[in-house]
Parts: sequence; C-alpha cells; structure tokens
Amino acid sequence: MAAQSLVLIIDDNEDFQNLYGMVAEQAGYVVEHIYNGKEAVERLEREPIPFAVLLDSRLPGMSGGEILRAARRKEKWSRVLIYIMTADLRGAQEFREYAPSEPHADAVIEKGGATISELRELFRTLGEKKSPAE
Repeated sequence: MAAQSLVLIIDDNEDFQNLYGMVAEQAGYVVEHIYNGKEAVERLEREPIPFAVLLDSRLPGMSGGEILRAARRKEKWSRVLIYIMTADLRGAQEFREYAPSEPHADAVIEKGGATISELRELFRTLGEKKSPAE
C-alpha cells in the first residue's frame, strides 16, 4: 500500500466513517478506519504513514486536539495533511487559528455540514497534492 494513497479516518461514528470512507475510496484512496483515541495514538507508531488524516475532534479516550499534537510531535507525521472534523464550530476555532507555538490542523471540516460534493472536492484537491510518481 503506497503511503501517498492512504487516508486515515479517525472517528467513533460509524455513519461518518462509512460516508467519508466511501467518498475517499471513490476518489482512488485506500482507507484505514480507527474508532477511538487509544487506537489512534497507537497507530502513530506504525507504518505506513498516511498521506492524509480526517480526525474527529471528540473521540472516546482522547480529544482530536491531543491526537493532533501527538502526531505533529513525530517527524514522520509532520507533513501529513490533518483535517479536523467537528460539529462544534465554536470549539473548532482553536484548530482554525494559527499559533506558532501550537500544532495546527490543515483545515476544519464541519461534520454533517459537508455535502458529498464538498467531500469529493476535498479528495480531488488532495489528489492534486499527491506526488507525480503516484
């Protein structure tokens, strides 16, 4: 499995897992599903490193912010595109504001608000960022 084609979806909601996974697979990505914070942190220690991560802001056992900070501390994960998914747009503000001392998400996706066409556009845009060797 090429890391450039792997998308990791970290969300405890099976419906969102299925929706985002289906759209990613239709766009030609390989999808790996993770359902809780503990499993997500353990995944940071294994290869392959994904091209992109869709990360729920609230998970059983750990917040998305904690996972984001753990991922950004790892050199191999420093260039991974990480998108925070949340239904709490006020709470998502911390992920939208850039602070040099804090790790940040590449973007925030509104859970439930992102339509299928918006998801397809996201994965099309990701495809443009993949290496030409892919």
